[in-house]
Amino acid sequence: MFFLFWGFFVWLGATLIFRFGGQFFFLYDQPMLMIMSYMLVVPLIAVLTVPIYKWKKVNSSQKIKAALFIALPGMLIDAVVLIYFQKLFPNLDPNTDKYFASWLLWAYSLILLSGFIGKQVEIGE
Repeated sequence: MFFLFWGFFVWLGATLIFRFGGQFFFLYDQPMLMIMSYMLVVPLIAVLTVPIYKWKKVNSSQKIKAALFIALPGMLIDAVVLIYFQKLFPNLDPNTDKYFASWLLWAYSLILLSGFIGKQVEIGE
């Protein structure tokens, strides 16, 4: 349950940041800033996941499940949020919706990948 709540709070924090400051992250006419927003999320996701796994003493076989539970609330909520993108993010140019969705997929993928850090996974396992 903890990881579901943690995932919700991570989603809420990110959503509030983009609701009030997203216009500084998603500037499709400035590719370097866009690339930086994709790059900066890598260490951010590491900070939001790896220490939590250690704090909660999650063993390597439980990390994948924990990562799934962190990502799941945001993925489910964002599936609806993206439908109402223009209403919920009036500070963002409507043309940035695809970049926003792409960034979300990237971030959720990184969360899921964090569950594999330090775990050897065999194909077909």
